[in-house]
Amino acid sequence: MDIDLNSLLVFRHLAETGSFTATGKRWGMTQPAVSLTISKLESAVGLILFERSPAGAKLTPAGVAFLELGSEVSDAYLEFVDGMRHLDRRMDRQVLVALDASYFGRTLRETLAAEPPAGPSVRCCEANGNWREALEATRVDVVIAGRFLRAGLSPAVQEAVIRRERGLTVAWNPDFYPFDPENFSFPEVLRTSILVPDRKVVTGFSSFLLRWCEEAYGIQPANSIGFPSEDEAAAACRAGLGVMLAPGNAMPRLGAGAEGLVHVRTFEFLLPEAFTVAVYCRSGEESKEVLGVAAAIAKLGRKMFA
Repeated sequence: MDIDLNSLLVFRHLAETGSFTATGKRWGMTQPAVSLTISKLESAVGLILFERSPAGAKLTPAGVAFLELGSEVSDAYLEFVDGMRHLDRRMDRQVLVALDASYFGRTLRETLAAEPPAGPSVRCCEANGNWREALEATRVDVVIAGRFLRAGLSPAVQEAVIRRERGLTVAWNPDFYPFDPENFSFPEVLRTSILVPDRKVVTGFSSFLLRWCEEAYGIQPANSIGFPSEDEAAAACRAGLGVMLAPGNAMPRLGAGAEGLVHVRTFEFLLPEAFTVAVYCRSGEESKEVLGVAAAIAKLGRKMFA
């Protein structure tokens, strides 16, 4: 039985998502290439692992059993691959910096591309919603990301704070919503669609909102829509598709995108350090290159976002 170990990773992701498109995006493959990889794996093991349909892929009973047997091998192989890539970066004196999709992450990425820190080679990539896991698994060396409350923190990660902001911002188009900013009632917002940045923009924000609404008001928003950037959430807000909720003081970050919107800052007293933007690296990091780059970016960020 000849099994390509890379196909196990593709198989596991497809099993988790059920989507050929999402799996291809994760592993840098086309949708037909994902389908071909799974077909070759099925031929190698002599089993039908998925039921295909227009809606996606669903594990067969044989696929469920194969996933259980193959998960440990996949984990070990992924750990090996991550370790070798990490070693390769150390040998080349290269530091891989992951930045989230927030205003702060985008701005720092542009600055680092134009003026990289002195010393080791700095390469940038996107930080997904699981950046802490990627950092702990050595898939990246440094992360610049925003978190809401304590989301993303762990003893295995050390943090250098760049900026903190209070509470959250609620914004809406007055042509579509009659909310009074002087007598604002947060529960009224929950009867609309709320537009929020997703976890690639800020870790823990959307999950906090849903939990807060349930515990504080006993209700959930009529609808919740996540966006890959605050700019896109604001555009939907201007179009009247809902009310935008964002961490901290969002309006200055939107620039011209805030035009036409009315907003209030709320929960500032209850959440005095709600939104934190920081630089993260592993607590046990021993590389002077990584620590030096993390410190240089933290210093740069504090200067830029004072």
